[in-house]
Amino acid sequence: MVKQLRKMAEEFEKFFGSHAEEYRKSKSHREGPDLSVLLEKIDPMKNERCLDLATGTGFTAVSFAKRCADVVAYDGTQAMLDQAKIVAKEEGVSNVKFVKGNVEKLPFENESFNIVVTRRAAHHFGHKDLFLQEAFRVCTNGGKLGIADFADPENDDSDYFNDLERLRDNSHVKAEKISVWKSLVEKAGFVNVSVTEMRDTSPYSKWLSPVSEDSDAGRMCRKFIESHSREELLKMDFDLNTMELTKHRFVLTATKPKS
Repeated sequence: MVKQLRKMAEEFEKFFGSHAEEYRKSKSHREGPDLSVLLEKIDPMKNERCLDLATGTGFTAVSFAKRCADVVAYDGTQAMLDQAKIVAKEEGVSNVKFVKGNVEKLPFENESFNIVVTRRAAHHFGHKDLFLQEAFRVCTNGGKLGIADFADPENDDSDYFNDLERLRDNSHVKAEKISVWKSLVEKAGFVNVSVTEMRDTSPYSKWLSPVSEDSDAGRMCRKFIESHSREELLKMDFDLNTMELTKHRFVLTATKPKS
């Protein structure tokens, strides 16, 4: 497993290191509706500590820092953390600490945080069960978990969506179905699981971003689309007529039992 985690970390560094600045400039990542829903459902308090896992360019961490006592922005790619520091400075936020590391082995003590969140990142986690075990461990009794990400459509029985995502981004591991996420979260010990679903339809070129259409990854994605039937593509909510892909986004919240 150590070798596998090391290889995945190298893929993350390669992809996100080369696209970090583009992610910092992404309006969708900065103010997407999933962030608003996550904040509303978690409802952070001024006396609470928050851990933002796979923080990326820090938009989620900074948003929570404006309402929490302090936030740890945790990510596996230094280039993304460097961009997150820029975002925090731009927003005038000083109560964020930036830490580099793997989400499946957290360097924090038990029950260190009232809130543990991750946004638009869990599809990169190779061992989601380990991530949830660690999230449960560092969360205080009665604390809150929040996961915002996109999901594999429930009727995508051939995993077409994940196949295409892996071609676009080779650090992508797997977007789980929402039903699978509910099961994993409950198995980890969390209770009061609640899910808000939303749809995000984008033109093909926008979905592909920050990858360009004339890149190797862009050409492989186009080849994938051309090699599948209209019916197969519809299973992953790709409309060949309009060349639009609909992402199934969700915000899942849960709590750690008080005792």
